[in-house]
Amino acid sequence: MADVTGGALARLAFWAKGMVSINDARMEWPGFSYTEAEWARMRTLSAPIGAGTYQIFTFVNAAIFIAIAAAGIFGVFLPLATALFPIPAETSALKFSLLLAACAFLIIGLGLPISMRLSAMMVGGKTLRAALASAPEDGPLAAKVSWQINRIMLIMCGLLVPGILLFIAYDIQAGPIITTLKWLAIALMAVSTITGIRRQGKS
Repeated sequence: MADVTGGALARLAFWAKGMVSINDARMEWPGFSYTEAEWARMRTLSAPIGAGTYQIFTFVNAAIFIAIAAAGIFGVFLPLATALFPIPAETSALKFSLLLAACAFLIIGLGLPISMRLSAMMVGGKTLRAALASAPEDGPLAAKVSWQINRIMLIMCGLLVPGILLFIAYDIQAGPIITTLKWLAIALMAVSTITGIRRQGKS
């Protein structure tokens, strides 16, 4: 596999920075596991990126992705939904769910790489690219990261369809469930953070 260079290497470096930060906090991101050699390479790639630079990257990336997602919703999903389902009351729940999942996969699948590409170019610039040296293992690592992201998207969008159908079939009110899940997520993040701090203190 060809070496990863230029902007692609910068994107991989920013990704590595985020994953290394999670790993240093003794936390794990389900679905994103790496070998010791891959962790070592990611630490090398992330070394030139300071904490402040990475924070700017995350903000810029989020802003660009939100803009792309909004464009996808108003430019793709809504026009298609209007054309395919002119009478909302007669719309099949399955067909609507499939359209929503397909558009979500399209928006995330195209939008996230584009936002990361633009963010790395805007934030990293020539300075970061000059500080990075490509290695033979970067190609397989970049391919692995890409597959991991696509796999998570497939799982999320795949669960979206049956989830919507169940909510409709059983007339489930999502408000209390979403609130409960939100507080559960906050609690899990707090526990994970505290555990990471304790492990760091012992190491």
